[in-house]
Amino acid sequence: MRLPSLFLLAAALAAVPCGALRAEDATEGLAPRQILAQARAMFPRERIEVAGALVTAKARGLTETERPYELTLDWAGGEPKATCALFRAPGDKEPLLRAELTRADGAPRLTLIDADGTRTEGVRLNSPVGESDLTWMDLAFDYLWWPDVRRLDEAELEAKRIPTRQNSRACVVLEATPPAPVQGLAAVRLWVDKGSGNLLQTEQLDAEGRTTRQMYVQRLGREEGRWVPREFRVRRMGTERVTKLTVRAIRSESFSAGEGGDA
Repeated sequence: MRLPSLFLLAAALAAVPCGALRAEDATEGLAPRQILAQARAMFPRERIEVAGALVTAKARGLTETERPYELTLDWAGGEPKATCALFRAPGDKEPLLRAELTRADGAPRLTLIDADGTRTEGVRLNSPVGESDLTWMDLAFDYLWWPDVRRLDEAELEAKRIPTRQNSRACVVLEATPPAPVQGLAAVRLWVDKGSGNLLQTEQLDAEGRTTRQMYVQRLGREEGRWVPREFRVRRMGTERVTKLTVRAIRSESFSAGEGGDA
């Protein structure tokens, strides 16, 4: 369990080859923890840079805030880490906020750095990112390493009316429980594509099992024969707005994608 689950856009950076979206069940015969391990294996292991925007909008699409971001994932070393810079407006050179996420003693550690250089260590992952409904827990996939995970059976799925398809893909539905208490979070529900093993959607659940936040891929593009998520959305239940995380550009040693068409 050396590689931490880092920022949300790592999912975009997996840049799944089109041929990987196959029909057979890649999760067949696997235990829940093995399915999570398979989902982790879909994430890249090289230094990657991403740029885009973090947008909050009202339900009817009117933009409230738009913050450019730059994200660097460095998984090449012994201890993978990520840094994220959030800017006040397009064209700004100095970030409004920087975030550093590492893994220390087997647990994720988040540090925020304000514009004046003030460092805040040990920030709760369930804290909001800026003015958005996105949280650092949404951005961190740490639950892919949680050992307490189960697969929901057909009876439970039917009783709770939980869909088993996301983005027209048949999925395995899992629930993972945090190894240590997290304020306002009792479990995370995950939809894993049976055909590719990719994580397609997550939901955070409270102590009563109610969904408090959803995160999912809204838009896909095709670049150099790969599927590249172009927009993620996060919806906090009971609110009239949506948070969007858009992907404008991706760069690594083996892959580069700018703004492209949808698929």
